[in-house]
Amino acid sequence: MNLDSVHLCTFPDVSKIKFNKDLVNIMDLVKEICSVALYLRDKENLRVRLPLKQIKIIGNNLKQLENYKEIIADEVNVKSVIFEENVDSVADFIMEVDLKKLGVRLGEKLKIIMKALKDNKWKILENGKADVDGIILEKDEYVMKLKPKNKDVKNLQSLSDNKTLVELDFTITQELEFEGLARDIVRLIQQDRKQANLNLSDRIKLSIKANSPVIIQAINDNSDYIKSQTLALDLKIVKELNEEFSFGEEFNKEFINIGFTVQNNVKK
Repeated sequence: MNLDSVHLCTFPDVSKIKFNKDLVNIMDLVKEICSVALYLRDKENLRVRLPLKQIKIIGNNLKQLENYKEIIADEVNVKSVIFEENVDSVADFIMEVDLKKLGVRLGEKLKIIMKALKDNKWKILENGKADVDGIILEKDEYVMKLKPKNKDVKNLQSLSDNKTLVELDFTITQELEFEGLARDIVRLIQQDRKQANLNLSDRIKLSIKANSPVIIQAINDNSDYIKSQTLALDLKIVKELNEEFSFGEEFNKEFINIGFTVQNNVKK
């Protein structure tokens, strides 16, 4: 039996592993931060392989996330992760009431509630109930929502806990754009390697034929990254391909050709 294959191994006994509630809560928070950030990217049509400058996480007691910066940066594809505590500078707490419940209980007084909320005449009591212009609301009759001060802002979103916000920097520099293109090119090369039935460890001599100055510059600026990710010992921009394997690809509204030759006999 090949015990190196996980599919042939016995499922591990986890009964002796102590449940760490704090760790689970932190990881749930990290997952939601990443999910919200990816949602913001998707709304702005920013593909995941395009790196962004930074993500800013705004809230209180965020020191627990310091050890998870790399995970967040990797999942969201950002260069830096910044923590900030000044929630009041970017968002307000807004009370939203359960209109169905209050309509049945208060009838015409619901108009008073709605006007008071509009005029910001409410406060949360120590027992968790709310005082809205003298009318007491039960805990299940309202919720607090954290809303950005600027309603038109597109790069800021609150989490479900209504205590924390995620802000993405949508500024795309030429350097970030070129790195994103390089990552897309890496994906194409890896796809072509697979189509050519190469082994994962096969080293290659890589050539790319492209006409777009933007694509050529992106390749030149990120050649070391492309080589390291595709196991290429050499990378050249060429006018004609003369390689063992050759593929044509539609890329960034242009057509490029990717060619490579296996070079396992070359010293690494």
